[in-house]
Amino acid sequence: SSPAHADEVTDLTKACKVGKATKCEDLAEKYLAGDGVDKDEAKHLELLTRACDLKSSRACNNVGTSWSDGKNGATDKDHAKARKYYEKACAMKNGLGCFNLGNVYRLAEGVPEDLKIALANFKKSCDLDEAKGCTEQGIMYYEGKAVPKNVKKAVELLEKACKLKSEAA
Repeated sequence: SSPAHADEVTDLTKACKVGKATKCEDLAEKYLAGDGVDKDEAKHLELLTRACDLKSSRACNNVGTSWSDGKNGATDKDHAKARKYYEKACAMKNGLGCFNLGNVYRLAEGVPEDLKIALANFKKSCDLDEAKGCTEQGIMYYEGKAVPKNVKKAVELLEKACKLKSEAA
C-alpha cells in the first residue's frame, strides 16, 4: 500500500476514535474492500457498528443488512440483530432503514408475519422519500394487503415512487 493510503487510513482511524461517524464509515469501507489495509470483514462490521453508535442512521441500516444477509463481517444471519439495527436507523429517520424494517415483518424474518407493521414502516419509508417504501406500500394498497384494496391510492404511491426513480414502480 502506498504512503498516501497509509496516511489516509491513519487519519480516518484517528477521526473515528474521536467520534466522527462518517470517518468510521469510510474506514469500514476500506476494510471491506481491502483498500490501503488488509481486507477484514469483522473490522468492517465493528467500525460500522461504532458509526451506528455515533448516530449514523446509514451505518445502522448497513449493520442491519450485514446481519440480515450474514455477510460483510456478520458471522451468521441474525434477524433479531438486523431488526434492532433497522429499528435504530428508522428511528433516526433513515428511509431505507424503515423500508428494511417493513420487510422484516412482511417476510417474517425472525418475527411473526405482520403486514400492518410492515405497511406502517413502508409508509414511514415513503414519507422519508425512499422509493422502495412507496413501491411496497403501493403494492399493498393495490393487492388489498393489511388495508382495504384502493387502486387510486396505489397509483398515487407508485407515481411518487416513479418520481423518486424506482424502476420497479
